[in-house]
Amino acid sequence: MSRILSRKVKGKRYYYLEESVKQKHGGKWVKESVYLGGAVPERSDLLKIFKDFSSGLKKKGVWPVTPPYTEFVTRSLASKLETAAERKKEFVNALPPEKRKAFCERERITFITDSNAIEGSTLDYWLTERVVSDQARTERLQKRGFVVTGIDREEQEAMNLNKCLDVYENLLARKTDLNEEVILRLHFILLAKIDGYEQYQGVWRPVNVRIRGSDHVFPDHSEVQSLMKNLLSWYKENEGLVHPVELAAKFHTKFTGVHPFADGNGRMARLLMNYVLQLNGFPFTNIPLKRRSAYMKTQAVGNKGGLRPFALFLAEEIVKQSENSVLKAGLKNGSAFQHLNE
Repeated sequence: MSRILSRKVKGKRYYYLEESVKQKHGGKWVKESVYLGGAVPERSDLLKIFKDFSSGLKKKGVWPVTPPYTEFVTRSLASKLETAAERKKEFVNALPPEKRKAFCERERITFITDSNAIEGSTLDYWLTERVVSDQARTERLQKRGFVVTGIDREEQEAMNLNKCLDVYENLLARKTDLNEEVILRLHFILLAKIDGYEQYQGVWRPVNVRIRGSDHVFPDHSEVQSLMKNLLSWYKENEGLVHPVELAAKFHTKFTGVHPFADGNGRMARLLMNYVLQLNGFPFTNIPLKRRSAYMKTQAVGNKGGLRPFALFLAEEIVKQSENSVLKAGLKNGSAFQHLNE
């Protein structure tokens, strides 16, 4: 991984961006570096230097090179992630239009089902699919003034998350930056028509919260606005200087640590995590319900400042899910994923 290192010469400190590279012939490890100056450059300058540095290394056959503030995604793991992302993209683009639409719809329904189920919803895939397929008709009737009865909270939550994904895709198509407006807009939709939560839609929580069964104490509600401002500043400062998968994972864990909303924090964290991934060319990734226990453990560690477990958990899921998408479809070149698990 590329690293910012300092060297002291005659009492003065000098900074370098450095990467260890294994030579093709002889297999010796050597250092490739670029001089940064007597101080670490500002973010914009450092980002340009890193891009030029990594581009130069790529011409020498060294790729990928992880950004300098990356902690957990090694070059080997970065290579697996890039291969997985590329193969998934190739697979989806190779599908005929109707099959591509059906594949993306299955991914969406799976995400809605699992993300809600992690929070306690009892709707399975087929019930969620039925609710989502009826959603357009339901909304048309409501706009015409009809009262549609028989919609319980879990069904409304499924429709809300589906609506969030519609807005999410429009924002993503325009490459809209992740910011406070985006987060609050999505949350407003997420809690729509949920009895008792109307006052909490799209606003930072005005109350303190606890998770049942956990002794973790989240920040006081009076701190939330400033903490979210700091989190978004951290995100902006590290964008491009931390590997995107690690950036998405860290944002997710830091976000749940703040717990900025009265309800819907987990669903929002998983949605925003994917937004960061897709802005950077990595595939939409579900947190499977069957891995809920392992996932929740990574978040418990995250609440104590440990960001590594979820970063590696997410990386593993990206590789695994991209591989499975191809292999389950019986794609002829699915074996191209074989080396990812070596």
